[in-house]
Amino acid sequence: MSRSMVGALGALLAAPILVAAGPAAPDGVYVCTIARGVECDAEQSCGPPALEVPAPTFLRVDLDARRVTLLAPEKRRGETTPIEYVSRDGGRWILGGVQDARPWSMIFPEEGGAMTLTANLGDAGWIVAGQCIPESSLSP
Repeated sequence: MSRSMVGALGALLAAPILVAAGPAAPDGVYVCTIARGVECDAEQSCGPPALEVPAPTFLRVDLDARRVTLLAPEKRRGETTPIEYVSRDGGRWILGGVQDARPWSMIFPEEGGAMTLTANLGDAGWIVAGQCIPESSLSP
């Protein structure tokens, strides 16, 4: 995955740029991983991303600090993307932001589970699927 795409991930999805004050999870932090993605361009051609998604790719989503941080791959570890929009609806978190003039959005269940991330790259868009879990569930 390209540097701009991982940045836009953290966030894989056109989202409003309004900042909404939504309640956070008990710890407000999730760890997410990317499993697969597809890229679609203006000619309505969809297929595997033109740029390879490095494996493993892990993101730390901090709802309280409103920040997505790359945990892996190692060479990108520590890169961050601001979360500009947070909403909770129907037991799901809906997040969004803009990085490098590219809007993105992300959605996943409060208790953890399937995650979808989209990013608008201008001449193409990405749809990414993965999983998120509360960071607190990583503790023994």
